[in-house]
Amino acid sequence: MVGAFPDHSPAIGALDLSRRSGSSAEYLAPRPFPVWAFARYFRGLFRKHFASARWGALEDTAEWDRTVPTLFVSNHTSWWDGFFSFLLTRELGLTCHVLMEAVNLNRYPAFKTIGTLPVRRDSLKGSWEDLMSAGHALRPGVGMWVYPQGERRPAAEVPARLERGAALLAVRHDGPLRICPVAFRYPFMSEQLPEALALVGRSWLHDGGGDRKTLTERISGALRETVAALDARLSTEALDGFRILVPGKLSINKRMDRVRHSLGLLRGSFEARNG
Repeated sequence: MVGAFPDHSPAIGALDLSRRSGSSAEYLAPRPFPVWAFARYFRGLFRKHFASARWGALEDTAEWDRTVPTLFVSNHTSWWDGFFSFLLTRELGLTCHVLMEAVNLNRYPAFKTIGTLPVRRDSLKGSWEDLMSAGHALRPGVGMWVYPQGERRPAAEVPARLERGAALLAVRHDGPLRICPVAFRYPFMSEQLPEALALVGRSWLHDGGGDRKTLTERISGALRETVAALDARLSTEALDGFRILVPGKLSINKRMDRVRHSLGLLRGSFEARNG
């Protein structure tokens, strides 16, 4: 998963920046059967490896105008982020596209069938061409994910010095675009397995144009704010308002309790979660 256009890239002034991304290029939508199959597979992975996968939001996502494409920007701390992004996008009623480093996507080409888009990071020209191509997928009903840290980073690291690929997509987009920060965490809490948690931050509408550097700074601040908001909830394990995206496995003691309840060896109602 990538952010593209790192701050240390050479200047791009020599490239033709005059053409905005539009709808003229061929758009390859995710294929329905692979989307269904991968969604089923990803949900099975989360059920197996997590006590639950949950998500919350700092605003009412039901009020979003789905005719406006959404550009999600997220921290990137885990192998699970792309799978979580895919399932969360579907939960939000959007078609998912994820930017992924081209060399890795070439190793797993099946991901292309569900909307994963390549970005080359080994050349400025290649990055530019791939981002311009990805920009054509920003259309009504789409949620596109960029991980602007550029690579997986330690969970404790504050998202800073983000790459500018997300900002480039936004400033080159014709028409309104929703930009939405999302924070991911995978903490152990009261259960045998960890939780997978996502917090959708406060979004805003960007109407194209502007300066990449200024917009990157705004994205960076919004992402840090969202990560901090999720961490504040985790500090007290306050997950009120988080909705279950995928229910996971019961802890061993709870599976034993369920058997005892079924045999009449324990009184009262069965509680699926540890206190």
